[in-house]
Amino acid sequence: MLDADAKSATNSLPKRNNSLIFMVFFAIINSYMVFRFSQFQEAFGMVSASRISFVGIFAAAVMLCGCGGTKSSVVAEIGKDPAHKELITIDEFNEVYAKNNGGKDSAQSATTDEKAKFLDLYVNFKLKVKEAYERGYDKDPEIQSELQDYRRNLSVSYLMNKEINEPQIRQIYDRRLDEIRASHIVIRVSPSTSPADTAVAFATAMKILDSLKTGRSFEELAVKNSQDPSAVTNKGDLYYFSSSQMVPEFEDAVYSLKIGEVVKSPVRTQFGYHIIKVTDRKANPGSVKVSHIMRRLTKESTASDSATAWKEMRGALDSLQNGAKWEAVVSAVSDDTYSKENGGDLGFIARRRTVQEFDKVAFSLKKGEMSGVVATPYGLHIIKVTDTKPIPPFKEMEAELRQFYQQYMFESIYSRFVSDLKKQYGFSVDSTVLTAWYREADTVRSTNDPGWDSSITAGTRGKTIVVFAGQQVPLDSILHLAAANPELRGLPVRSKETINSMMDKISKNLLIEYRARGLEKSYPEFAVLMNEYKEGVLLFRAEQAEVWNKVAVNDSLLHIYFDAHRANFTWPDRVNVQEIYLTADSLQAVVSFLLNDQKMPFDSVAVYYNTRETTKDKRGEWGLLPVTTNGLTHRASNMERGQVSQFFPFENGFSIIKVLERDPARDKTFKEAGTELSSAFQEYESKRLSEAWVNWLRSKYTVVLHPEILVTPKDAK
Repeated sequence: MLDADAKSATNSLPKRNNSLIFMVFFAIINSYMVFRFSQFQEAFGMVSASRISFVGIFAAAVMLCGCGGTKSSVVAEIGKDPAHKELITIDEFNEVYAKNNGGKDSAQSATTDEKAKFLDLYVNFKLKVKEAYERGYDKDPEIQSELQDYRRNLSVSYLMNKEINEPQIRQIYDRRLDEIRASHIVIRVSPSTSPADTAVAFATAMKILDSLKTGRSFEELAVKNSQDPSAVTNKGDLYYFSSSQMVPEFEDAVYSLKIGEVVKSPVRTQFGYHIIKVTDRKANPGSVKVSHIMRRLTKESTASDSATAWKEMRGALDSLQNGAKWEAVVSAVSDDTYSKENGGDLGFIARRRTVQEFDKVAFSLKKGEMSGVVATPYGLHIIKVTDTKPIPPFKEMEAELRQFYQQYMFESIYSRFVSDLKKQYGFSVDSTVLTAWYREADTVRSTNDPGWDSSITAGTRGKTIVVFAGQQVPLDSILHLAAANPELRGLPVRSKETINSMMDKISKNLLIEYRARGLEKSYPEFAVLMNEYKEGVLLFRAEQAEVWNKVAVNDSLLHIYFDAHRANFTWPDRVNVQEIYLTADSLQAVVSFLLNDQKMPFDSVAVYYNTRETTKDKRGEWGLLPVTTNGLTHRASNMERGQVSQFFPFENGFSIIKVLERDPARDKTFKEAGTELSSAFQEYESKRLSEAWVNWLRSKYTVVLHPEILVTPKDAK
């Protein structure tokens, strides 16, 4: 009979989706390997590492490199039939080795022995996958269903990344390399404006465009017509800006224009209709590091105050031009207490981070140059550029750009993408079926309730509610998709708004899933990812059948293994201490008095005074622990059983301990070995079965290795 610990360990034998499986598998294959598939898992957030991390990289290299090659470049041959041999070329091997060992630079420093060991692993992998295919696991309905579900999820994420996220993030960077100066005239229209009023606004904007074509001044028309309040003073000028500083529709328009060009049609944004003219475009200077000397002027400052400030600043400028030290003049003149202590240093600033008057001068100066006296709404300044910093390379900015995109741009870009798909596929919703859904919905339920959609009649459920790309989707399918979507849980089914929200979410998913069909043809690397997962599932099934399902754990086998490996199951020196832990040192005297003068038992005092939460209900007892566990056990290792220490500082408080028990290092009993023994036996037996299986596969398929091709120049010497 198995004891309770052994039974518990037996129940933890590998099952489907159990992460222990692949931990054991890694140990069986070879502990020195570190498989890297974290980039994909981070990117899409949905890949099971227990399935894919080992086989994924191998499968990717197989598909990317192929199996062709001349005899002289072949490092391994698999198969007896010459016409159907699988060949592993040196190029394929080098590719997969680099992927698994830190890249090409790291791989180039590998020894011949390291590469030979890896080749054995790679051949074992290919043999197991080959056997899985021969057994027909790829045709198993359960596996095919899992692969279909996985493909649907992966394809959507992959499509979004390839066709929306990555291009947009790259576009943000590429556009940021330039800065644009533009002017605009806006006719206000909000998203809630009626169609009639929207049409009037559009017509007004078109008339202004027509006026521009007759030669009217843009600035004149901006002052007269723009509903941007600042147009009265800036005549529509928006100054310099770069990517991600304007709403997407506006940005797209300006980056499509050359200097001097005006949009051909009003541009609609959330603010209204814009007529846009690009007045300048040049390389983005990046950021400049500036220092300044400032005399503060406010709205309350008098003409006399202003005159005095101008006189003092001109005097400061004269001193600087005649050789005075910048830091000395800053200290004597500047009113900016924040920067004054640092020689007026304001650090690096990017375009538009300060008021326009300051910005314009700062970005016109070269490194080391100093301005004259500059007036801004905050006062008077003398500006000095001490350093410049160009736009960093894309790789350095990628994380920042990605975060910005996800936070501020994704929703808008995603909506535009879906809108384009609707037009492309002729997407439409049958309003009569949607109205029937409104009417028949159970308004007292939420989507968390079982049968929340049961009030919808069979007749209504069978009607087509969505049509796109030749697809007809009945309401019943929409309801099933809604029930299966975790993002739609807990919604009250009591309003048109809720139902519209559900329809919108599901419609977007349907369109993107449809667009993701055939991704393998458009993106070969997607086929690689799918093949990775497929071979991972197949390898899992084969390992399960040949290794994990054959691991038998019983009392007799455990005893045999235990007797043969008794030295592996030992206890270190251990000690059990009882502690009174205080956070207030004022109580030390009270506890010492009770123990020493009143002779109260240690455990009785511990009940009242020990404040450690984890041992309060155990009278301060820690239980048998290795003497290296912490400061208490280390101190106790030098004490005798029954001995009580003095108070000593420990973990932000004060402790006094009593040694209850000492247990010298010794072998564990069979019962004490428990789960540790069961786990060790399972690992041992799994390794034995796996090695036997690999040997059988090598004899079945015949493997010929050519390790001499792996010899590195370093080892050849």
